[in-house]
Amino acid sequence: MLAYLESVVQTLSQLGPSWQAYFELHEKWMVSAVFAAFTLVNSLRILAYIPQILKAARDENGATAVSCLTWGLFLLSHLTTVAYSVACLGDLVMAVIFFGNALACLAIVAATVLTRRRYRKGQLSGASA
Repeated sequence: MLAYLESVVQTLSQLGPSWQAYFELHEKWMVSAVFAAFTLVNSLRILAYIPQILKAARDENGATAVSCLTWGLFLLSHLTTVAYSVACLGDLVMAVIFFGNALACLAIVAATVLTRRRYRKGQLSGASA
């Protein structure tokens, strides 16, 4: 990720001296600011999953509005980001953050599957009564 950011900054710095003044990667404030923003936003994102988990778990209609395929893809995406951050970047902070996001996605899928099973079981019990 840092290599990509460096290439973006290098491209922008070639546009003129004004860009260079703002996007000089040798300035520690920029790297610190990007790292802080990344850490804050992606850490808060873990909390943002909680309402979806609760909705999926409490839905009385089998959580039909929740896509296990979508959340499963998000889960796989986060896990590959964990692997990339460890294997390619050696960045354990990034790995931990995305692992937390992966766990939250897993919780959504699990809550949805359990809710659907409970719903189907209730439908079958109601049909045979």
